[in-house]
Amino acid sequence: MKSMTGYGAAEARWENQKLRVEVSSVNSRKGIDLVLNLPRELSALEPVLREKVQGCVSRGRVALSLDFKNRKTASGKLYINRTLLKQHAMELKSLARATGCNTELSLEFLLRLPGVQTDETVPETTEKLAAQIVPVVEKALAAFQKSRAREGAFLCAALARSVGHLEKTVARILERKDGVLLRYRQNLQKKIAEAGLQVPLDDERLVKEIVIFSDRCDITEETTRLHSHLVETRRLLRSPEAIGRNLDFLLQEIGREVNTVGSKANDIDISRWVVELKTELEKIREQVQNLE
Repeated sequence: MKSMTGYGAAEARWENQKLRVEVSSVNSRKGIDLVLNLPRELSALEPVLREKVQGCVSRGRVALSLDFKNRKTASGKLYINRTLLKQHAMELKSLARATGCNTELSLEFLLRLPGVQTDETVPETTEKLAAQIVPVVEKALAAFQKSRAREGAFLCAALARSVGHLEKTVARILERKDGVLLRYRQNLQKKIAEAGLQVPLDDERLVKEIVIFSDRCDITEETTRLHSHLVETRRLLRSPEAIGRNLDFLLQEIGREVNTVGSKANDIDISRWVVELKTELEKIREQVQNLE
C-alpha cells in the first residue's frame, strides 16, 4: 500500500551535461493525472517517460520534471533551415495578399520562427543521451516509490488503529443490543403498572407491541455486515496492492450500515456509540483520500 503523496529525485553528469530529475505527487480523486515538464531538446522522450511513470503509479496527480543543462559548445555553429525559412516567407506573403495587409517581413522576424535556426549539435546530443536519461528517471522513480511506501506504511498504521476503535465500538453495540428488547418490555410493563392498568403479561396487545418493536429495532443483520466489512478492511490494509478505491467503496458500505443501526436501535447508549462510529469513519475517509 502506497500513499498518493511522494517525492523522489536523481542526478547524473556526462562530460559537459548535467541532468536532474524530480518526481512528486499529491492526492487526486481521479485516476492518474500526469504532468511532464521537459526541455525542448528532450521532448521526443515524452512517450517513453509517460509510460515509465504510468507503469508504477495508478492514482494521483504526478509531476515529472527534467532539468537538463548542456554546456557543450563543440562547433558553436547554428544551422539555418533555409527551406523552412522560404516556406514561412511565402506563406506569410500569401496571407498578406489574401487579407490585404502590407506587412513587411524582416529577416530577423523570420529567423525567430520555430524550427528555422537550431544548434546543429542538439539532434545528435539528444539521441546520444536518450539511453542515459531513462535510467536516471528510473532511479528518481525508485526513490519516489520508496517515499510513497513510507508514507503509506504510516497511513496504514493510523488506519489500523482507527479500525480497531471501530471494532471495539461495534463489539459494545453487539453486547448491548440483546438487552434492548428486554429493557423495552420492562419499561412498557412499568408504565402500564404506573398507569394503574390491569394488563396480563400474556395479553395479545402487549405481545403484539413487543413483537413489532423487536422487528423494528432488530440490528442483527446490520451488525453482522459491519463485522464482515471491518474484517475486509483489515485484509485490505495488509495488501501490497493499490487499495484506495476499494477502501472508498467499503467505507461507504460501512457508513450505510452505521446509519441504519442508528435509525433502528432504540437505545441511548447505542445511539451514542453510533455517533462515535460516524466520527471515526470521517477520520478514516480523510486518510483514505491520500492512499493510492
